[in-house]
Amino acid sequence: MSRMPFFVASLRLFAFVLIIGSTSWATPSPEKIPAISGLDVDGRSVAVNGTGHYTLVMYTNPDLEDASRKMTLALDSYRSRSDFTLVRVVDLRGGVPPEMRGIVRVQIRKEEAKEAIRLKKAGVGGNHAPIIPDFSGSTLDALGWDSVYDQVHLVIYDRKGHEIKRVADVSDPKQLTKVVDSVL
Repeated sequence: MSRMPFFVASLRLFAFVLIIGSTSWATPSPEKIPAISGLDVDGRSVAVNGTGHYTLVMYTNPDLEDASRKMTLALDSYRSRSDFTLVRVVDLRGGVPPEMRGIVRVQIRKEEAKEAIRLKKAGVGGNHAPIIPDFSGSTLDALGWDSVYDQVHLVIYDRKGHEIKRVADVSDPKQLTKVVDSVL
């Protein structure tokens, strides 16, 4: 008879451990996605892998201006979507002395204004597509673009900020739209 309370107590302890253990295994903690951000031409922080929408991040640099413009034009049909955001990161590492960075930002703002007029004339409404001039390389490094590139590169994030697609050396706007169509 003296063994019965020990047996019952052992069963209770075993059940408690089993319940606690299975609860912690059944409810994994949500994965914390590291935030990637950069400062746009106006000095505002831009979440590169923001949540609530798909984000297409485009790598470009001054030598790729024509190619990135063609890619941006190819994205016009998506830019009216409320669940789509385009962010362009311009690689300016080592190429612009600190005293000239303000002039570069002014030039980028002028290009953004021209683009806004073009979009309005084309009937494309929707969200602003921020441009991040990355002078230090911090945003580029966070995106895994730590080398010099001679082609436009892309990374696409889903609505939760997870990377879902990465494409190197995008040279054709049709290739770009195929990639976007496969994700959206």
